[in-house]
Amino acid sequence: MDIDLYIDFVYHGFYPLDYIEDRFDEYHAAAQEAAKDLADDEVILYAIYAFDENSQRFLYANFMTMKLKLEQYTKACEKLSKYCRLFCIRNG
Repeated sequence: MDIDLYIDFVYHGFYPLDYIEDRFDEYHAAAQEAAKDLADDEVILYAIYAFDENSQRFLYANFMTMKLKLEQYTKACEKLSKYCRLFCIRNG
């Protein structure tokens, strides 16, 4: 099953799951590095996975290293939580 891939919200095409998993590891490592400079009220959002609400089929992965205030992250989670899983990291 191929999955839509976005990098920084820009579409990059369909890719197999193992390719998506490799990108996840790459962006997780980048987020860990970027998190070293975060304030206490900030996170690095590094991945968003979207799923079909009914079938729970994996629809797309979006990778980024976006610094957000906790308040912004919370609002994004509230908006997207029905069909997405967001991955972030904090300093410490």
